[in-house]
Amino acid sequence: MSASDANGSAKTQASSGGIGIANLPNQLHKIVTKKGTNFSLMVVGESGTGKTTFINTLLTTELIEPLDDASRRKKQLDRTVDINIHKAELEEKMFSVKLNVVDTPGFGDYVDNNDCWLPVVDFIENQYEQYLRQEQQPVRKGVVDMRVHACLYFIRPNGHT
Repeated sequence: MSASDANGSAKTQASSGGIGIANLPNQLHKIVTKKGTNFSLMVVGESGTGKTTFINTLLTTELIEPLDDASRRKKQLDRTVDINIHKAELEEKMFSVKLNVVDTPGFGDYVDNNDCWLPVVDFIENQYEQYLRQEQQPVRKGVVDMRVHACLYFIRPNGHT
């Protein structure tokens, strides 16, 4: 067997058999398609800016139930920023996405909004720390990924023209 025969057969095997560096993106695509992926979206803004409506419209379902006026007024007396996590599993064209929507009712609803952002930042930092701790374990099966991938900040319209 000559060297050219060995090189020629190796090239045909790599290109047709699905092994080698050239097929790495295809292999990764197959793995991700099979396992699915996690995606966490955080929505932040004052009450009444349309966070719940936006999420429900984006997903064409009622993932987050809108608050009625009585419970909204009661919530405003609490003076706290809550972190609510809503989970959904979406599938489109054999691709599964585990969606986590992180809602922050009570953010920026008060006259004095000093430090209202602290619970949001603490939540984000805690999720990254928990993920790091899970990745440092010798056995990493069942890793829960709640890291925030995108944060949408809703600004109240002010009506100036």
